[in-house]
Amino acid sequence: MFFQPRTGPRPEHQAFHLDLTVPWGSRQTEVDRLLGLGATYRWDVLDEFPHVQWTTLADLEGNLFCVAEHPPAAQQGV
Repeated sequence: MFFQPRTGPRPEHQAFHLDLTVPWGSRQTEVDRLLGLGATYRWDVLDEFPHVQWTTLADLEGNLFCVAEHPPAAQQGV
C-alpha cells in the first residue's frame, strides 16, 4: 500500500476507505489505541449484522476508515 500527500483540495466525497480487521474481542482496544494516536470517533455498527461489528474513525485529515471484527465461525452458526 502506498500513501502520497494530496496536492489539491480534499474531494467532497471519499472514493474509498480502509477496513482494518482485528481479532474478535480486540476491536475496542484497537479503537482506543487509534484514538490515542489522533483518530476521531465517528460511529459504531455493532448490532445490525451478525457476521461483523465495526467502528468508523477518521484520520487527522478527515479520511474515514473502519476497524472491524468478525466472530468465530461457531458464533456465526456456520
